[in-house]
Amino acid sequence: MGTGAIAEFTAAQLANLGNNSAPDPNTTLLDDGSLTILNCPWGAQFDAAGNLWITNRMIPNLVSYSPAQLAVGGALTPDTTITSTSFSSPTSIAFDASANLWIVENQNQQILAYKAATLATALGHVGQVNPDIIISSSSFGDPRAIAFDGAGNLWLADATGKLLEFVAADLAMSGTPTPKVTITATAVVTQDGIALSLDFPEGLAFDPAGNLWVANLDSDNAGSLAEFTPAQLASSGNPSPAVFLDSDIFGTNIHLPALLTFGPIP
Repeated sequence: MGTGAIAEFTAAQLANLGNNSAPDPNTTLLDDGSLTILNCPWGAQFDAAGNLWITNRMIPNLVSYSPAQLAVGGALTPDTTITSTSFSSPTSIAFDASANLWIVENQNQQILAYKAATLATALGHVGQVNPDIIISSSSFGDPRAIAFDGAGNLWLADATGKLLEFVAADLAMSGTPTPKVTITATAVVTQDGIALSLDFPEGLAFDPAGNLWVANLDSDNAGSLAEFTPAQLASSGNPSPAVFLDSDIFGTNIHLPALLTFGPIP
């Protein structure tokens, strides 16, 4: 909040965290002090060509850096800058299987989408480009993060304590679809007391087995991670997580976890 930087760590650095848990970034993208380049950068995703797309929550806008810029780092003007009348507080972003970019618009309580062709036209330019698709729902309370399952259905983490699934067929155009599945919170007994399975869920990611992991910003201590299996996600309810990783009482192991992702470990 009120600042901005994107840090890159190499695969070798990640593989060596057991020996060096605090390596210096290999490359860093910076704001120039004006907070007009990077200001509370939130969601970050690579497209297939290696461009890094970032939502600036406080400006607000959507920017991308080319692979050549990423190799240099520093306070660079983004290769692409997209503004929109639909942006107020963009947070999490995700590409679907068709290379369309989806954005959680937190303040306006919407999910926005830019089609792949729209992004291709905007690449390398600066200007206003409004989303191709806008999804609204009376089920939204405090939308935070999105993730796509293997079937192309979109899952939303809502910080009011629920997960919502929207089927792929309902995402083809703007509208107000009804969630197919709604997962709500339940009590989880932990070593230190009782936590909630969904307590201010801030991040979502599917692992390779199709399990959905949730980062809870809050918990009985300082945050938690909850895993739900495909069977648990098949229908609405308040299932107990198949796995629940709670913070210790000081939050030294899990402290206010936000977005998360799964990637290859060397």
